[in-house]
Amino acid sequence: MEKTNFSKRPFFFICTFLGFLLILLSRISVCSASESDFYCLKSIRDSLQDPFDSLGSWDFSNATEGFVCHFMGIECWNSDENKVMKIILSNSGLIGEFPRGIQNCTSLTDLQLSGNNLYGTIPSDISMIVKYVTTLDLSNNTFSGNIPPDLANCAYINFLMLGNNNLEGEIPTRIGSLPRLMTFSVANNHLTGPVPSFVSERITAKSFANNPELCGKPLKECEDSEDSWIWEHIDRASFIEAFVFGWVFLFTLFLVLCLYKFPTKAINKIFSPNIWKLRSKEHYSPGSDPPGEEELSRHQKILKLEKFVTRMSFTELANATSDFGEDYLVGNGMLGKVYKAILPNDWTLAIKKLNDWENLEDEFLSEITTLGGLRHRNLLPLIGFCVEREKKLLVYKYMFNGSLHEWLHSNEDKAKILDFRLRVKIALGIAKGLAWLHHGYKLHVTHGSISTRCILLDQNFDPKISNFWEAKIWSKNDAALSWSLFPVAEYSCLGSYKKDIYCFGVLLLELVTGKEPHELTSSRNLFDHSPCLLDADKDLLGKGINDLILEFLELACDCVKFLPNERPTMLEVYDKLKTISQGRNDD
Repeated sequence: MEKTNFSKRPFFFICTFLGFLLILLSRISVCSASESDFYCLKSIRDSLQDPFDSLGSWDFSNATEGFVCHFMGIECWNSDENKVMKIILSNSGLIGEFPRGIQNCTSLTDLQLSGNNLYGTIPSDISMIVKYVTTLDLSNNTFSGNIPPDLANCAYINFLMLGNNNLEGEIPTRIGSLPRLMTFSVANNHLTGPVPSFVSERITAKSFANNPELCGKPLKECEDSEDSWIWEHIDRASFIEAFVFGWVFLFTLFLVLCLYKFPTKAINKIFSPNIWKLRSKEHYSPGSDPPGEEELSRHQKILKLEKFVTRMSFTELANATSDFGEDYLVGNGMLGKVYKAILPNDWTLAIKKLNDWENLEDEFLSEITTLGGLRHRNLLPLIGFCVEREKKLLVYKYMFNGSLHEWLHSNEDKAKILDFRLRVKIALGIAKGLAWLHHGYKLHVTHGSISTRCILLDQNFDPKISNFWEAKIWSKNDAALSWSLFPVAEYSCLGSYKKDIYCFGVLLLELVTGKEPHELTSSRNLFDHSPCLLDADKDLLGKGINDLILEFLELACDCVKFLPNERPTMLEVYDKLKTISQGRNDD
């Protein structure tokens, strides 16, 4: 009996060891899954040479969740988690082969590596590495070899740039059938063979420039190899003789038919200049009038919008919201209703469906061309847009804490959560975003309608400025705005800057008093007298920070002074709020 028990012990130990090993491996796999984007970026840095220290800010010693979102060239879905949305490392001087570690960034939608010194071949399984990308820019490198046919499996791709490399061989035919591909370029390579037939009509001969061996529409026609061999063996003199005789015979026959057989009205119709004018018009159907200049102009504008953000499918957005059902409705703004949508890849988006009964064309275009071209951590990320079935949709990154107005005015319990420290943090973030728009961005932008309703809060209560449909772009050099669809205002006019500062001052007063703007003017007018602690929200007082609250009130009143020239700049406002914030931290 003892012998039997002894013989079973090794089996027991082995089972115990294997069980422990399985538990350990499961823990390791869970940890790896949660840190996949961390390892994604680390592998990119480790696999590439960086002679100009462009990735100097990529410090992986920090273990805080979301710290990678502060890296140069990185934009995350949420600032408090390591889920990378965009990698933009154009013109960074990076050297090496295509970094395969990118496949660990499983939520990536935008990859831009143009203008570096990347070499080797584009991976043959590229669709598995960048599965969900809508933008892939590998132009202006030294990639060689063939274009991988697997690119045709990148079903979400909208913008594909492979120009200015050393690529050779044929363009895979299936790439032409990509349903969302709107912008494509393989110019300045060594490609040969026929050009695929593309779904998008926007892909023109310019996309294939300086590839002499490419052929087919919209380039020169491809020669059939068998026909070419026959023509090479025909006597040149005989061919010229037959060609001349044939043309003389056809011209004579045509002339006889015109004079003796065709009715006069038919001949006049053939040679009428009006028929050629009609045929020169595009986008019309038989029996309908050709489109007017206004309609064509609108169509061209819509196409230009795709340079800013991705054009998305109405069907997909409708499916993600159960055809915009009430259960998905999260807000109702001035321009339309806002719905929360969760896509199959677990991305959470906010979809603004513009009112059908209003003409909101200008507001729609302004939002895309302004916010779509701006990137700052305190601006609401615009992900895409949709124009289908007479519907206009704007798609944003979803903000889980809603608007600042809701937190201040919806109920007292929510307002109490916003202690003074948190209110200063929110004000500082808004001021940072506005200061960047006014002074830090190369074109200078004014928002035009800053209020607590257009300030959205993410999971960490970091503010995001939204609603850019009244924004204006200002520049000293109008030529700098060749991409813009709207005229640029004169740089010398500073009225809009001061308007933004005034509106921000009202927002500060809301933050510190807890009152709506109309209540501020109807009860006790802060705009015409020096502020005092009696004006502040009583829940903020008596906590040893009354002096900071008074400084906050004074700054707000400076911003709403009647004479615009007496108001501070946004940089001055930001510096003052930083001082107040540091004073609170010292306490």
